[in-house]
Amino acid sequence: MNTLRNAVNRTLLALAGAALLAGGGWLALTPDGVAGRLPGWWPAPDPEAGTVLLDRDGLVGLRVHGWWIPAVVAGAACMLLLCLAWLLAQFRGGGRRLPLAGPSLTLRSRALADAVARRAEATEGVERAQVHLRAGKKRSRARVRVLLEPGTEPGPVLARLTSGPLDEARASLAPHPLTTHLRLGVRSTRERRAR
Repeated sequence: MNTLRNAVNRTLLALAGAALLAGGGWLALTPDGVAGRLPGWWPAPDPEAGTVLLDRDGLVGLRVHGWWIPAVVAGAACMLLLCLAWLLAQFRGGGRRLPLAGPSLTLRSRALADAVARRAEATEGVERAQVHLRAGKKRSRARVRVLLEPGTEPGPVLARLTSGPLDEARASLAPHPLTTHLRLGVRSTRERRAR
C-alpha cells in the first residue's frame, strides 16, 4: 500500500476514534448528563420529555431559519463526496494485475514499478528514481525519472539502466511489450546548497 495513503488512513481513523472516545467519555463522566453543559443558544431538553437534545419542536424552530436546510444538505453532500473519494482512493493505488508468461501468474503494476525503481536506485551514478507504470491489456508504458548524482556522466548511466532494470522489466512482462520513457536529470547547485 502507498505509504502516504496509509498515513492518511491511519491519521483519519485516529482522529475519528479520538473524537468518539472523547465524546463518549464526556457523556459517561458527567453526572447530570449534557444538559447543563450545552451552549446557551442550544435548545435545552425538557426534563419531563426525557433526554432528547433536539425534539420535534426544536427541529421545526430550526427549519424556520432560511439557512438551516441548505446548510444541512450541503454538509451531508460534502461528507458523502469526501467518503466516496476516500473509498475510491483505496482501490486505486494497488495497480492493475499484469499477466506474466507462466500459467495463471500475475503481478501488480505498482509492485513492478517499485522493484524497477529500487533496481534503478542501486545502479551506479543514480541518486533517486521514480517509476510510474501504466498497464494495458496489450501494451504497458513506463515513465522513469532518474536523478543523477552530481558529476555523473549520463551516457554510461543510461546504458546501465537500459541493460539492467529496464530490460528486466521488459523480460518480466514478456510476451507483452513495454514502452519506456526515460528522463534523466541532475540536481541543481541551488538545490544542493539548500540540503
